[in-house]
Amino acid sequence: MFSIGNIKLRPLERTDLTLVHELENDELGTFYARGLPLNFKNMDEIIQEYEEDLKKNLRRRFVVESTDGKQIGIASIYENPGLMKRAGIGLFLKKEYWNSGIGKIATLALMEMLFYFSNYERVEAWSAEYNIRAHKVLMDNGMVLEGKLRKSLFISGRYYDWYIFGELKDEYLSKREAIIKKILNKNYEEYLKNLSFFNP
Repeated sequence: MFSIGNIKLRPLERTDLTLVHELENDELGTFYARGLPLNFKNMDEIIQEYEEDLKKNLRRRFVVESTDGKQIGIASIYENPGLMKRAGIGLFLKKEYWNSGIGKIATLALMEMLFYFSNYERVEAWSAEYNIRAHKVLMDNGMVLEGKLRKSLFISGRYYDWYIFGELKDEYLSKREAIIKKILNKNYEEYLKNLSFFNP
């Protein structure tokens, strides 16, 4: 379990698949998180994906919870095999937690896990052109817009661009404390104090 600010991330368990089913069948949620608003999944498909993740070990999913145990959403890490140690990230929150600041904190948790604790060299994220909220979350965590796949996403009768955001380890670490302080605010010092356990 990874705690930061007012949330915690824990590994997705089989008993959490009802949460995945709920999120994957929310039309507005999939419109923003996936760019696929009508790509609904039944429980058998969700169980199959979960079992494939266990076998292939290319995607790690975490339940985002409040400190009192309320389920908020799912955070994902996608491994990218190759010479460079790099990963993609994704976030899917329940609608009632949109615009709450939790998306920024959950994204920060993923960045900390990958860059600070696991020594990844690069982290990237893809987002639909219209998902302005996600773009701000990623940029507040230090990511930069690296490029666009023009007119590669078709939704509701028109084409949109896919935006590609990325960040390198050295870039993140050079501004890490400023990012943490901005996002965690009053919880900034407590988080760094808890990390002192790892730096005796």
